[in-house]
Formats: sequence, C-alpha cells, structure tokens
Amino acid sequence: MPDRKIFPVLLVEPDPESRLEIMQILSTEGFQVETAETIDELMNRDNWSDYFLIILEHELSDGRTDDLLPRIQHLAKDAELIIITSLSEVQNMILAFRNEIADYFIKPVDEELFRKSLQNIRTQRVVTSKLRQTQAQLNAIVETAIEAVLTINRRGMIQSFNPAAEKMFGYTAGEITGQNVSLLTPPPVRENHDHYISQYLETGISNIVGARRELQACHRDGTLIPIELSVTDLPQYEIFAGIIVDISERKQAEQKQAELTRAVAVAAQRERRQLANILHDHLQQLLVGVRIHLGIARKGTDSESVGETLARADELLNQSIEVTRSLTAELNPVVLHEEGLAMALEWLAHNMLERYNLTVTLDLDQTVSPQAELTKIVLYECIREILFNVVKHSQATQAHVSMHPVTDQELEITVSDEGVGFDPQQLETHFSEAGGMGLSNIEFRLSLIKGKFRLESAVGKGTVAHIIVSMDADNLESQ
Repeated sequence: MPDRKIFPVLLVEPDPESRLEIMQILSTEGFQVETAETIDELMNRDNWSDYFLIILEHELSDGRTDDLLPRIQHLAKDAELIIITSLSEVQNMILAFRNEIADYFIKPVDEELFRKSLQNIRTQRVVTSKLRQTQAQLNAIVETAIEAVLTINRRGMIQSFNPAAEKMFGYTAGEITGQNVSLLTPPPVRENHDHYISQYLETGISNIVGARRELQACHRDGTLIPIELSVTDLPQYEIFAGIIVDISERKQAEQKQAELTRAVAVAAQRERRQLANILHDHLQQLLVGVRIHLGIARKGTDSESVGETLARADELLNQSIEVTRSLTAELNPVVLHEEGLAMALEWLAHNMLERYNLTVTLDLDQTVSPQAELTKIVLYECIREILFNVVKHSQATQAHVSMHPVTDQELEITVSDEGVGFDPQQLETHFSEAGGMGLSNIEFRLSLIKGKFRLESAVGKGTVAHIIVSMDADNLESQ
C-alpha cells in the first residue's frame, strides 16, 4: 500500500458539523487535510500544485463557486475535484460534470460511497503515477543510449558508420562504407534517393536536412525499422551527417498508450451510462412517486391555500422530472446506441431548439454514418459541445450540421453558424470559456478515433468547425 500522506486534500466547507464529518472520513483514510471556509480563503493561496484532491461546497458565505470551477482546475492542474453540496438543483450537477469533476455528492453524504470515491480517485492517481514513472524511465533510456551516426558525401556514398549503426542495420562498417546510403532506405524510396540529394544541392530546399523526421529504414535482412532521423549539412566538409534513433520501442509504447487511452474513454462512457441508468431507474421513480402522493394529498384537502401549495409543488416536481430526463438523455442518449448517430443528431437538434432556442438544420448522408460505439460517442459529444459553444458565444439563433464523405477513406462533419465569430488568435480561449470541452479536449477525443479537427472563423463572419474522421474508424475498437 503506498503512503497515502503524499496526497494532500483541500476541503472547502463552511459548515462546522459537515466539515468535521468529512475531515474524520479523510483522516481515517490517511489524507492530509487543509481547510477553507470562504472564496477568499480558497483563492488566497499559492500552493495549488500541492493538492491531489479539492473537495468543494457550492454555497459559501461570500458567494457561489460554480463559475470558479474552470479557474480552480486551471490553477490546480494535477488535482481532482469533488463537489459536496446541500443544493439539489440538477442544473448545478450538469454544470459540474461538464467541467469534468471527479464526483458529486448531495448532503447528507453517504459515507460508504464517499469512501469508495476517494479510494477510486487515489487508485487512479497511483496508476497514473506509475505510468509516468515508466515513461520517464523510457525517456531516460532513449536519452542516454548511444545513437547510430553515419556520414555521406555529396553523391550519397557512406563515409562513416559507427558501432551503433552496425548494430541497428546489421552491416559492418567495412561492408557498407562506400555504398550508396539508399541501401538503408525502403525500396519505394531507394529509387529516388539520389534525386532528393541533387534537388537539395540545387535549391537548398529539403524536408529532411535541418529537421527531425520519423521515417522507416531498411535492415540488412529487409526488415523495416521505424526511426527518427536528424540530418545536418556540413558544407565545409562536403558531407551530410545523420543521427538515427531506433524508435521501435517508442512506437510500441505509443500504441499501448493509445490502447489504454481508448480503454479509459470507453470505461468513462460506461460510467456515464451507469449514472444515467441510476437517474432513470431510481431518482426519476422517486420523483414520480412523490408526485403521485402529492396528487392524493390535493384530492384529500379542502383548504384552498394548501391546495395551491401542493399544486405549486407538483409543478416543481414536474420540472425536476423533466430536467432529470434531460440529464439522463445527455449522459446516455439511448437513441445514439439504438438508432445511430444520424437519429441522435436529430434528437439533439430538437433538444437544442427546445432548451436553447437554437435552430439546428441537418444535412446528413446516412450511408456514411459510423457504426462503432466509440466512434459514435466521440462524434456525438464533440458535435454537442460545439453547438453549446454556438449557444454561448455566437449570438446566432441558427446552426447547420452536415455529414458527407470527402474521399473514399474519409468523412467530414461540419458545424457552422453565421454568428459574431471570433479572432483565430484567441481560438483556445474562445473554446475554453464555453463551459464545456476546450479545443484541446475535442482534439484529444477525436484522437481516440484518429480524427482531425479545425476551426475557421473571423470576427463578424461566423464560425465553421470541421471534423474529419477515417471511414476505417469503425475498426479501431477491435485493434
């Protein structure tokens, strides 16, 4: 068991009784706890990087913390966030989860669930720490390794070949010195290699010289080796010097990291679906049950004032049920899983009109609608967040979503509006302030399905978001 005292916690709770209860749980779990009771106490600190966890009450004596979540997450980049509140407003919960908090509890806190949440967060941190240590060790090995070095003359003939190069390519220096360096390149490149050299000598333009490139080299036995190549022109000696690193291990590590990231994304979606099921199967049923009993009470009272109060309570319950249904749909849109992306976007367009008065027109080629679960989820979530951005920033009342193939291998989804637009220089800030996913997070999610993302905008001329994804993205989950 790792030393849990390396995990400092900041507890922001103004209520003494609640603060003591939570501190006792944290103490028995072995955490170090700092406390704050006001926004001023919360923000007046310079040790944000110390915290592994921040537990935050929504309602403080000097204000609410809802709007502070993005700022706190920016200051405490390495900290997870848990919200504990006495406010049972579902909209607060929606806002919190959109800011990617770790967990959300309504008072009185269920001690067992709270402990499990702490344990899960701590376990995840330990795993992340071990992964970082492994990556650091790998980087150290790469940095301290003796790299392959060779030199060639202006005609591409190998002049020198060090022991590391011998080991990498399977040739001895005596065998390969005087041979054309194209011998170390894959057959398709080999035929044109001399042309690349002569073109550089004539124009001074090259994609290789003066840059670091990832390429493939050819071993003596014909095996292709992924390499990182750096070439320097030394005109005073009329040679080129090349430093070559075998990046096979790094490519394998990146593949494993991609697989792990993809697995984490799928697991997160599974958790969202589980939360949606809890809301649907438990909370909604409780609200409906309360509404039924209110109806019975209304029929059984002769008091006009009591009847009005019960009627108002019934209205509020009605609203709560609708909000809960909406949250359930946002967390786990059943239509996405059962009917596909196109139908889910039709539901989303209806929802955006109903809730935000944003008219979304659709132009969808259903013949290219993706079928893989992860692909559908990633595309749906990115489109939804872009539309939320339209609502918050564009001042537009209409948006357009299209989905069409652009080549035999790729499909493109665009989300456009004719709103106020923005300065591309402020691109990341514009998205980060949207209250949802920042640009980097959209790109991260699309990277899970090898997708690409770009924005076009100008002040006063609207915005167009482009998502490009391979038709083969449906196969990624099985790789």
